[in-house]
Amino acid sequence: ALDAVELMNVGVNYMREHVIQDARIHYVIERGGDQPNIVPPYARSWYLIRAPEREQVEEIYNWILDIAKGAALMTQTQHKIEFIKGVYNKIPNRTIAETIVKNMRLIGLPKYSDEDLKFAEEIAKTIPMEAKINQLKKSKRPGWEKLIDKLIDDEIPDPWGEGEVSHGSTDVADVSWQAPTVEFGTATWVLGTPGHSWQNVAQCRVGLGHKSLIFAAKTMAATALDLLMNKDLLEKAKEEHKNRLRGRKYKSPLPPDHKPPLDAWKK
Repeated sequence: ALDAVELMNVGVNYMREHVIQDARIHYVIERGGDQPNIVPPYARSWYLIRAPEREQVEEIYNWILDIAKGAALMTQTQHKIEFIKGVYNKIPNRTIAETIVKNMRLIGLPKYSDEDLKFAEEIAKTIPMEAKINQLKKSKRPGWEKLIDKLIDDEIPDPWGEGEVSHGSTDVADVSWQAPTVEFGTATWVLGTPGHSWQNVAQCRVGLGHKSLIFAAKTMAATALDLLMNKDLLEKAKEEHKNRLRGRKYKSPLPPDHKPPLDAWKK
């Protein structure tokens, strides 16, 4: 069984050269046997597939299913596919994005205490300058070069990144196919903080994170109020949403009889 998993991984790695540049394919062998001198009768791997458009994900997914079949045939094993999750790509909305920026500026930046800033300085010491610069470059934020020597981003820039590809995944994207939707970020961490890190967690649970959370909540409330009170703004956002969909319809990536895989991560 482990032979089949390894052959599948090899096949997928050869496939990478033939898919679009912005696709991401991640995998991990969750179960690979117990003893090195015993051929495992059971093995399991977990795959994640990402691409800019849902149609591209489906195409790569189906190719990987064929590779799994081939690996099973080569090793005379049986294989089973367990579908865990699936999401769509986000549909942006500049109308609401510009309204959010307007409200951010109206509300004003969070005011951090001396204690907040002292804590931020200690966190910043744990982030190498090279890593900070790489994070800023990756953000593609206009004027990122001016932030290299700053602790926290203390400006509210105009919306940017139209047409850029984000390599993260979220089920907020599925909502964006049903109604005009926007995501935005606030200065919760010191500049250069890596995602999924202890620095990330540490800052979210103290003043930096709490004050940014309140700032975000006020921004969302003000934007919702604008959309409720300004019919023209709401219609403009809806029209933009319709135009960006280009007649495409949402079809759930989940199989019709799919149930939450509550036991998927049991060892």
